[in-house]
Amino acid sequence: MNLTAYIKDAADGWFDLRTLELPELQATAPRVEDIREVVREAAAKLTGRPASEFDVEVSY
Repeated sequence: MNLTAYIKDAADGWFDLRTLELPELQATAPRVEDIREVVREAAAKLTGRPASEFDVEVSY
């Protein structure tokens, strides 16, 4: 499943993340480099599917 992640807020050194395809997904990442993995893991928890099934594109 393809997910488009975007940064909702960036405060206190953390990125608050959401996705277009799963609006109920909420995640935070400490660094830009971590966004894809953090979103994959959050999507896996939310859906019960393996994290490997998610491809994440970050929209800035």
